This record gives sequence, structure tokens and C-alpha cells, in this order.
Amino acid sequence: MRGLLKITYHDSTSEYFDVNPIGDHVNFAANMETFINSPNVALVLDNEILIIPGTSIRQISVTRTEQMPVEEVDTIPGVLTGVKRVVG
Repeated sequence: MRGLLKITYHDSTSEYFDVNPIGDHVNFAANMETFINSPNVALVLDNEILIIPGTSIRQISVTRTEQMPVEEVDTIPGVLTGVKRVVG
């Protein structure tokens, strides 16, 4: 299932990408841990490969689908589950 990846840069600009947030590996937690540990973000687009240095990124948001079970996500070190965003 496809989702939305939002990358926010240090200058507060953002870019959105339509991605497969689960990846081809059946273990979502392994995919997410590999992604988190990567120093850069590499995205393969239709006509280019976009490499974004991690040093230019302030925040990354990935749309979570029902196919990303919390039971797997909470096995990743440093990940907190059951979080609610507080505005204000």
C-alpha cells in the first residue's frame, strides 16, 4: 500500500513524495530501522535518483497504514508507540 513521505528541511520548506512505506521486505520494522539508520535519503523516481543528505533534513514524516502493525514498530529501538500529537 502506498503512502505519503513528507521531508521538512532546516529552512522549513517541505517536499512530499508518494512512496511505498512498507517496502518489499515482509518485516516492516527491519525496513524502518534500516531507513532510520541511513545517513541520507535516496528516492528512486521515474527519471532520476534523488539523494537528500541527512544533514539538510529537519524532520521526516511517513504516513502509517493499517499494514504497519504497532507490534512490529515498537520493536525498533527508540520508537515510542501510542503517541498523540498535541497542538498549541
